[in-house]
Amino acid sequence: MENKDLMNAMGQIKVDYIKEAAENRAQKQTSNIVSLHQAKAKRGIVKLVGGIAAAFLLSVALPNTTPQVAHAMQELPGIGSYFKLVTFRNYSYESKTHSADVSVSKVKTVKSSDKTTAKQAQKSTKAINQAIAEETNKEIAAFKKSLKEKGYGSLTVKTNVVTNNTNWYVFRLSTTVSKADSMTTSQYYVLSKKTGKQVTLSGMFKSGYRKAFSKYIIAQMEQAMKKDKNKSYFIKAKGDIDGFSQIKAKQNFYINKKNQLVIVFDQGEVGPMSMGAQSFVIPSKLVAKWQK
Repeated sequence: MENKDLMNAMGQIKVDYIKEAAENRAQKQTSNIVSLHQAKAKRGIVKLVGGIAAAFLLSVALPNTTPQVAHAMQELPGIGSYFKLVTFRNYSYESKTHSADVSVSKVKTVKSSDKTTAKQAQKSTKAINQAIAEETNKEIAAFKKSLKEKGYGSLTVKTNVVTNNTNWYVFRLSTTVSKADSMTTSQYYVLSKKTGKQVTLSGMFKSGYRKAFSKYIIAQMEQAMKKDKNKSYFIKAKGDIDGFSQIKAKQNFYINKKNQLVIVFDQGEVGPMSMGAQSFVIPSKLVAKWQK
């Protein structure tokens, strides 16, 4: 992702465009939202866009208001690419001892505001779809092989949209494999509607972000354990040799509906399996400090 793409993506929506889209798509549902945004703009809030941290604050005013508004904004000039999921692979199996339920979608580019963004969006989705297809085929092949084994076994693979607002399109590929126990893993795909690019942490942040974000996450882990004795995290600094010390170079993450950065760990990765997957929201101030 280019420098300051995150900031720019969160400050591109003009009030008059939003008003026009809202009136055409959903007058009753969105009139209050438009009025609120206009009032804030008059008070000078939009002047904060010059700062990265302020861009985060501005971005939460409008995303995910109503489906009508989201769709209308995607058709406005300058908004960027529009993505959607389209089912491309279904596989099911049922026997006395084994079952499989696979319903996986690929991401498709529906609309783009300019040729450059459209070209980039198509490139990004092509790579993502290939990765999803390879992962799905691998899981199905492993399941078919397990049919020869004794005992019960199941496979569930799904895709679902996590965030779909004016700036971001995020979806997740989740896989659950059950044998003696159950294990769920997830892979998040984050697409910028402004640039059409698949976003990466290394593309958004300056060198050193991994250490800074990890320090914050460890502090949150320690605080959670103090509040709840039932919670237990694997932390290297606390004597666990294989415990968590720093997020990976290709760490799983997503951007939520509030445009917040969320770092994600799969089940059993930083805590007992019984705790399930773990996620940590990184504060906007910390994000702004390390953003390129």
